Amino acid sequence: MPERVLLLGAGGKTGESYARLLQSHGHHVLWYDKNPQQMPKNLDASLLTHVPHDALDMELLRDEFTLLTLTPGVPLAQPFIAAARAAGKRVISEVAYTAPYLSGFRIIGITGTDGKSTTTTLVAQILRALGHAAIECGNFGIPLSEIALEKQRFEGKILACELSSYQLEEPGELKLDAAVFLNLAPDHLNRYRSVEEYGLAKWNIAHRLRTGAPLIVADKLTEGKTPYWLGAHPLAAFQNPVLVVEDEKLVSPHFYFDGSWLVRSQSGKIADIATSAIAGRHNYSNLLFALEAVRALIGELPADKLAVALGSLRPLAHRFEVIPQKVFPQITFINDSKATTTQATLTALKNTRAPVFIFLGGQGKGERYTELGETLKNMGAHACIYGECKNDMAADFQAVGFTAFTLHENLFKAFHTAKRMVMQRKYDQATLLLSPAVTSWDQFKSFEERGDHFRALVESLDKGVSELP
Repeated sequence: MPERVLLLGAGGKTGESYARLLQSHGHHVLWYDKNPQQMPKNLDASLLTHVPHDALDMELLRDEFTLLTLTPGVPLAQPFIAAARAAGKRVISEVAYTAPYLSGFRIIGITGTDGKSTTTTLVAQILRALGHAAIECGNFGIPLSEIALEKQRFEGKILACELSSYQLEEPGELKLDAAVFLNLAPDHLNRYRSVEEYGLAKWNIAHRLRTGAPLIVADKLTEGKTPYWLGAHPLAAFQNPVLVVEDEKLVSPHFYFDGSWLVRSQSGKIADIATSAIAGRHNYSNLLFALEAVRALIGELPADKLAVALGSLRPLAHRFEVIPQKVFPQITFINDSKATTTQATLTALKNTRAPVFIFLGGQGKGERYTELGETLKNMGAHACIYGECKNDMAADFQAVGFTAFTLHENLFKAFHTAKRMVMQRKYDQATLLLSPAVTSWDQFKSFEERGDHFRALVESLDKGVSELP
């Protein structure tokens, strides 16, 4: 039955597709976004009402809607949501709303602090290379609400579904055919009270598995190997199969790495990954998770076909992406804009050749930066810090004795400062790494826009452009 639905977080790709899905079911959508310029497009204006920022008040809206729904970025702890529940309003997340419309799909769910998007892409690419229709979706790629809206267009496709902790807080009856839990590091501590609470949201992925479907999990997260959830580990009473990946040793139940060679445990070498577009031990680890998930879904992977599939893999944009240019052959430019946590940045640094000039900064998420400062000090790196969190980051760096940093207004100025420093010091080789450790939302709409800006700065060098308009 059509209702008046209040949608919080209506801006962006997910908000727009979700609003269209709601309208397709006859609902009148009252849309709200903290950025009023982010009005969802391509909607029926007769079934659409804007709720201004100063009107998001339960007393004003009590009789205006019957259902409250929200996109993943909206905190469930927001006071307005608590007031709506207290007033007897039904509250549902985008994932929970769309779950019944996805019941006929085969779905691999992927979560973790870092590497989700890369692993999601690897899963989908491997499946497609092996002849199976597959798409990237969820928190990365196509929104779940778009798939629910256009089921016929996606029919028969396997869903490689990235699931953030936000999406897993209230996933409804979403059913998974395999689940991947990559890792856990401090993140979103402005939303969660502790790492344990943040991790428990991610553990919900295990409870969305169909009977008998496997959980593929990092060794460090298993009982007895983690400092979290002591005495009440989430896997203590878990009944489904558990496949453990030892990401430090690069070993999984059916595969392992011998140098850069991927080896199947029972039948020997498959492919030399050094000849593929996949770089860094962290991506080798992501590949093991992806292979175990694909194998769980479609069965044994023929070595010859798998070797060809691995050769066709392409890196994810904005994730340790080397950007080519010719003017400064001694400089390697790496776009790791997807790194929005200190753990992701530390991983990038482990795989980066010194000397390193790193671009850090943006909008913080409640993390401390002391471990990052220690690592940069030990590497002899130079940090170019910009954005909203630059003073907090600088203070943490100074606290651990790391002082080789400069503060900048924006990424443009940081970029050209680092380039000049490489020239002035006459390095034979150097790496300029964008791996910000925080979100982009103070100066960019998304990490993609931030990464695109960095790529444009690098590409402008070949064009002889010193400044961008």
